[in-house]
Amino acid sequence: MVKESRKKRLEHSQKAKEDEFYTLYDDISAEVSMYKEHLRGKRILCPCDWDESYNEEIVFKEENFIISTQLFSDNGTIKQVDIKQSKQKIEKDLNLVKCNFVKFLVSHADDYGIKSISVSGFNPATNEGIRFQDIDYRHYDLVITNPPFSQFREFILTLFKNQIEFLVIGPQNAISYKDVFPFIKSNQMWLGYHYHLTGLIRPDGTVLPKNDNLPRSCCWFTNLDVSYRRDRMILTEEYNPDENLKYKEYGGLIPIYVKETLKIPNNYDKEMAVPITFLQKYNPNQFEILALWAGCEPYLENGKRTYARIIIKKIQ
Repeated sequence: MVKESRKKRLEHSQKAKEDEFYTLYDDISAEVSMYKEHLRGKRILCPCDWDESYNEEIVFKEENFIISTQLFSDNGTIKQVDIKQSKQKIEKDLNLVKCNFVKFLVSHADDYGIKSISVSGFNPATNEGIRFQDIDYRHYDLVITNPPFSQFREFILTLFKNQIEFLVIGPQNAISYKDVFPFIKSNQMWLGYHYHLTGLIRPDGTVLPKNDNLPRSCCWFTNLDVSYRRDRMILTEEYNPDENLKYKEYGGLIPIYVKETLKIPNNYDKEMAVPITFLQKYNPNQFEILALWAGCEPYLENGKRTYARIIIKKIQ
């Protein structure tokens, strides 16, 4: 076995420090409560929560539901189990719960009709626990968590590889990741209901407030149905090529750039560039996402790179 170098250990320790922020209960409550019907009958996993457990552990199971891992061993043979005991309800004492995701889900499990809730965690600084890459997702229907941002690309790819539903927090700039944006463009993944968090908890218990850059640059990602994707935007602005003060043109590469989503013109049917905040109101039946325009020369303002833009076109 090759011994890990001191440099690598320091890198892992630094990444763990950067990733070690916990989600406020109020933020979880505000978002997850919007999906009550989607949680009914689901086997939910909260991975990456090493504040709760390093093991893959069941914290809630409804009565009479027998988990497959209780019946079958890894090689597929049937275990000798006490069926009566296996049917008993499991519910972790809320006073012992550390993770706010678990605390919210367990406290609402009966009302929401959740079938089971499990947790797992891995600390890259110490190599303790179960990595999200090593979990057998066939035992679950839905993943809800705040994954390590330094591994967000791989985390999302793992979820899609395992074809599982998810509701997760990630960095806002993940929208422009080359491994993530194609899922958004193809309508396999979209934003949740809340675009920012109201804060984050540090390991020492102190809270980063809403006006701090980190919680302001976090958002929810999901592939669960959200109602705003069926709402059509009411467009009140008009494009006048002779009086083009609202919309900046870029030499024919992209006809116009709309600086604010609410200023998308109702009489313009060509391609247009919009800020990524457009995704908060994106209805796939009203607009088509064509591409991502990130930091290219036409979008350098005063010699500085601006935020990524999304190229869209109205559906006729």
